[in-house]
Amino acid sequence: MGKYSIKGSDAFDARLDKEFSRIANALVESRYAPAFRALVLIGGYGRGEGTPLVVDGMQVPFNDYDLVVISKPMGHREKVAVQADLRRLEAQLSGELKLPVDLCLYPENVLRQAEFSLLNYEMRYGHRVVWGEQDIVSLMPEYPHGAVPLSEGTRLLLNRGKLLLDIRRALRTGAEFTPDERIRYIKFMFKTLLAFGDCTLLVRREYDLLYAVKKERILRAMQDDMPDPAFMVEGFRRAVAFKEWGDFRPLENEAWRDEFERIRAYYVRFFEWYEGRRLGARVSKVDDYRRALAASGRECGRSKAALLNLSLFRGEVLNNGIAFLGVHPRARLYLALPLLLGDDCPASELRRILAAPACSREAIETRFYQLQKRLS
Repeated sequence: MGKYSIKGSDAFDARLDKEFSRIANALVESRYAPAFRALVLIGGYGRGEGTPLVVDGMQVPFNDYDLVVISKPMGHREKVAVQADLRRLEAQLSGELKLPVDLCLYPENVLRQAEFSLLNYEMRYGHRVVWGEQDIVSLMPEYPHGAVPLSEGTRLLLNRGKLLLDIRRALRTGAEFTPDERIRYIKFMFKTLLAFGDCTLLVRREYDLLYAVKKERILRAMQDDMPDPAFMVEGFRRAVAFKEWGDFRPLENEAWRDEFERIRAYYVRFFEWYEGRRLGARVSKVDDYRRALAASGRECGRSKAALLNLSLFRGEVLNNGIAFLGVHPRARLYLALPLLLGDDCPASELRRILAAPACSREAIETRFYQLQKRLS
């Protein structure tokens, strides 16, 4: 087992060590360096389960570099200035390293009160400090294992469903894809297959940080009441195998497009199953799902939700009913995405859900992306 991956070589580890040192040096050279306390690697590489992509027999990094910059406590104005500088560094480093570099700012006062989210849970228990104070993450709250809020699974499915929508829109153009584009879209499909398994384990209260554990636990889901559990389990284990050894050669022919259609259709069924389990209600129809979200799908207090809805939707804030005013506006994305990925596209219903400016597919999808970028 390598330092950053299951099957990566020493040369692969050395390359990543060098690139993380480059990122750390960029922070040290920043005008805001005195405020920084640590640079924390999260995601697959932080857990030691990143993907070494095999290119002409060589291993190269494939996953984005997801890093958290922990700083001294700071007020709003200083935080905005530091975040702007980190965006500049992200662009500079991504271009230099030829891989997306994400730098997320966590001032210490935020770190100590970090909410119980899937991201924070994985950061708390699955990370590597690549620069700075080695025990800094211990300032975070201790989150109970096996109790990740099920709404975190819905947010994960939302983000992965957005990737499927990206693919569907690209396929709709009829354009030929470059090898890099094809690899990116296949990566999106694998991410979605992983999300099916992760959400299954969340429902079963058997979620674990490590895919080495999850790929064994997922076998017990074969008896669940979800749609086609064999498809879910086989796809999850195949995606885990790819995480361990990123070889795209078996997927280089056009069969991946058929695989996408299978995953897209399954996503719609799985999403309905998961939300039914999370909310304890029937959600097969839009109105049923809307009522279930209003009754028990809140992700924040009513007052905060009302303020967010008013700021985003203004005159159309009540077009999903008065009860929806007290539900986080992210719920509109939950309502819309299965429809956008389904076989039919009910334009008037989608326009109502998203408060889109028109009923055209382009206007609806553009509105979805705007809201998803802000709310995901």
